[in-house]
Amino acid sequence: MDEILAKIDAALREKGLSDAAASKLAVGHPSLLKNLRLPRDGEKRYNLVALMRLAEVLGLEFYFGPHRRASGFAEPENGSDLGRQEALRAGFLPLPWHPAMNRRGSAPVAFARTWLEQEGLVPDTLSAIEPDEVRIATNSTDAPLLAVIDSAARRSGPPAAWAMVLAGRILLAQVQFEPRATLLFGVKPDGSARILFDGERDVLRTLGRVVWLGQSFAPGPPAAKA
Repeated sequence: MDEILAKIDAALREKGLSDAAASKLAVGHPSLLKNLRLPRDGEKRYNLVALMRLAEVLGLEFYFGPHRRASGFAEPENGSDLGRQEALRAGFLPLPWHPAMNRRGSAPVAFARTWLEQEGLVPDTLSAIEPDEVRIATNSTDAPLLAVIDSAARRSGPPAAWAMVLAGRILLAQVQFEPRATLLFGVKPDGSARILFDGERDVLRTLGRVVWLGQSFAPGPPAAKA
């Protein structure tokens, strides 16, 4: 089937419109799609103005030009619609996984551009992680945590939640950076701080400061009946 007609047919099913109804809404008469479906010898030609109006009726994007991508963001590979142009036009920016996650595509989270601007966050320095271990106070259940981190955050000021790689695991903890040491709070079994001096900092790889923390609740198996 013609690729354009295939897209139109999918949109017609989604909108619950017939050929005649969609044609009339687009161009004022019911024969537009009927004429488009007529077999023709050679290459089929379309009336671009009529297609533009039909695209408006069906909620489709009419676009001609080079492939468009959101600069600084990876394309989703898991069927998520967060990376689609509709989300970008609505002002929501998808975030990539941090390279430490070894995952391709966008994370299942997008943020409003206005919120990022209000918080002074630059999208190109943000990424998402799923930590292996969390040593900060949360309202967590057993659901996995999803954190958004800022790799360009300044390492100064009072303790804050940071993501890091320690002993091969991605850890979230309260961290304070001092001129000659890094303090990790709540990581020892007794809850006390661990101090890494200058010569020990190579055991710790800092990923970024946590700017948002959420949870994903995947549906589990149905509960057993008593």
